[in-house]
Amino acid sequence: MNSATKEIFDYARHAVIDLDEQAVGKIAREALDAGINPLDLVEHGFIEGMKELSSTFEAGEVQLSQIFKAYQVVELGINVLRPTITGSHKSALSYGNLIVASDGTSTYPLISHMIDALPSSYCC
Repeated sequence: MNSATKEIFDYARHAVIDLDEQAVGKIAREALDAGINPLDLVEHGFIEGMKELSSTFEAGEVQLSQIFKAYQVVELGINVLRPTITGSHKSALSYGNLIVASDGTSTYPLISHMIDALPSSYCC
């Protein structure tokens, strides 16, 4: 992994932690333009940001509403990546709000719109 890729992953991670809706879409487009595998961006950028934010939640440093908001931020990034994921992976399948794609070694489920199922009193 080169330094430019690591930098994009780091920006993606921080966009999730900072709940930056605009940045996450921009980063997703930059990653695609740079030829970064969108599944790698999800795994090494967005999910790492969610993990870090979850750790701060467990430590009592952020509220649950911020975790839900971070999920929405990740979903915005995935929405930018979705056409590339489903178009470039012959094994990608879409079932409503679930995309399952494989890079040949791993299978990645991407679930969208889970927040929509929660009552509004639970979220942002």
